[in-house]
Amino acid sequence: MHTRLSPDNPHGPSRYGFAWEHVPAGAAAHLDFGCSDGAFLASLRSKGIARLLGVDASRDAVDRARRRFPDLDVQHITPGAALPFADGVFTSITLLDVLEHVYGQADLLRELARILAADGRLIVTVPRRYVFSFLDAGNLKFRFPRLHRRFFLLRHTRDQYDRRYVASPDGLIGDVSARKRWHEHFRREGLADVLGRCGFEPLAWDGSGFFTRPLTPLLVVLGAVPGLRRVGRAIRRLDARCFASMNLFCVARKKGGAAPSP
Repeated sequence: MHTRLSPDNPHGPSRYGFAWEHVPAGAAAHLDFGCSDGAFLASLRSKGIARLLGVDASRDAVDRARRRFPDLDVQHITPGAALPFADGVFTSITLLDVLEHVYGQADLLRELARILAADGRLIVTVPRRYVFSFLDAGNLKFRFPRLHRRFFLLRHTRDQYDRRYVASPDGLIGDVSARKRWHEHFRREGLADVLGRCGFEPLAWDGSGFFTRPLTPLLVVLGAVPGLRRVGRAIRRLDARCFASMNLFCVARKKGGAAPSP
C-alpha cells in the first residue's frame, strides 16, 4: 500500500485505512454502504462529520452493528431496490469490499451517483484479480459446497447453515448475492470501466497485500493460538504495507463535479 497514512488514522495499511484517509473531515453526511458490523463507520466519528449513516443488505449484519454501536444510525436495505435517499444528499460514500458481492453492479453504482453530491467522492475497494485469486476462501462455498458445509457444521447448527447459505431472507448465499453466486475479483481497467459507465471519474488508485492469500491457512492457525496471534497480525500488516496486488482501492468523483480537496 502506497498511501501515506496520517498519525491519527486508526486502521493502518488496509482498506479501512485507505478509506478513512480519503473521507473528508467536517463534511455534511457520509454513507457507508455495506457497513457490516459498523466498525469502520464508528471510526469516522473522530472526523466531525455531521451525519453518519450505514446500510447493509444483511439483517444479521445490521443487528450486529446496532448491538455493537447503539448510537450509530444503521439501516437495512433490500438488495436491488432504489435507495431511500434524496438526490445529492451525501458528501461522501464508502463501498468497501461490497461490489464483488453484488449482482446488479451498474444499477447500484448509478444509485450511488444519484445520491452523491456533485462535489462528493466515492471510495471503492474490491479484491484485485492477480496470480493468487484462485485461493480466495470466499469462493469455497461455490467450488466445494459439500466440504464447505461439513466444516461450517463443525461449529454451527444446521438451522444456522440453512439461514445463511440455503434460504437467506435477504437473497444472499453467505454474503454474496444468490443471483451472482461468485466472489468476483477485478482488474483496474475493469473497475475503471464500470465506474466510468455509471457516472464516476477515478482520481486515485492504490492496493494492498500479496502473500496473505496463500498464507491464509498458516495465519488461521496463528490466530487460533493466543501467544501467536500477534505474529499473525504482524505478517498481515507487513504484507499489506509492502505490496499492492491482492486488493484494489479507488477514489472517484461524480463526473461533472468539482475536484474534491485532498
